[in-house]
Amino acid sequence: MSTPTASNSDLILAKENVHHLTYFPFHGLAGCIRTILVLLGEPYENHTLSFREWMAQKPLTPFGHIPILREETKCGKSFEIAEISAIEFFLAKRAGNLLGKDFWEESQIRMFHSSTHALITFLVHTVVQSPQSDRAAFLARFKKTNLPQWIRSHEKYLVANGSNGHYVGDQLSIADIKTASVIEHLINLCSGEGETLLISEELTPAIMAVKTNLEKNSQYAEWRASQQYKEFTGGNLGFFGF
Repeated sequence: MSTPTASNSDLILAKENVHHLTYFPFHGLAGCIRTILVLLGEPYENHTLSFREWMAQKPLTPFGHIPILREETKCGKSFEIAEISAIEFFLAKRAGNLLGKDFWEESQIRMFHSSTHALITFLVHTVVQSPQSDRAAFLARFKKTNLPQWIRSHEKYLVANGSNGHYVGDQLSIADIKTASVIEHLINLCSGEGETLLISEELTPAIMAVKTNLEKNSQYAEWRASQQYKEFTGGNLGFFGF
């Protein structure tokens, strides 16, 4: 992994760069990253790996995890960024308007983003990747404890901000995108026969407003209607079940 110098920092922020995202052929933990790439309106490519391909490439990655973002600059230099939150905030910084208007707003945005990130990574790493014999119990506990706590807290803060579809102020932030990118998966998680519905327009209108607000963006709406997005959704349902 290259260590950017001052001149390299300018290269990394150039609008002509091509973003190359490597991940699996489902939404998984990359939904927020892919959404920001769409909203940036800059050249990007989604590179997907089968699990066999991933096992071959895993030793070559910085920390043995994907997603990984590779920045290809116009002069031929490329830079790799690993770890989900690092990639998300790198892209948010590039966007220039997803981290609030000042230091305090950015701090709040990071707080809400961190809470949602913790929830979804706990679901994937602790519940989904648990031994099959333990998975049902872990999932039941997640639905009974972790998810309701997240819902109560986030609905409260969103209502306090006016239920306007934003966590902070009245502008789109990376915290909004993070939540909007996982809502449909959390709804699917609790939509089976005999399940208790936890997230809906009636039960959590402020949380749903975050999702609805982002879907008004034409670039995001086009992405959601694309064949690739639908394939990633099918991959999510097939692998995770939600």
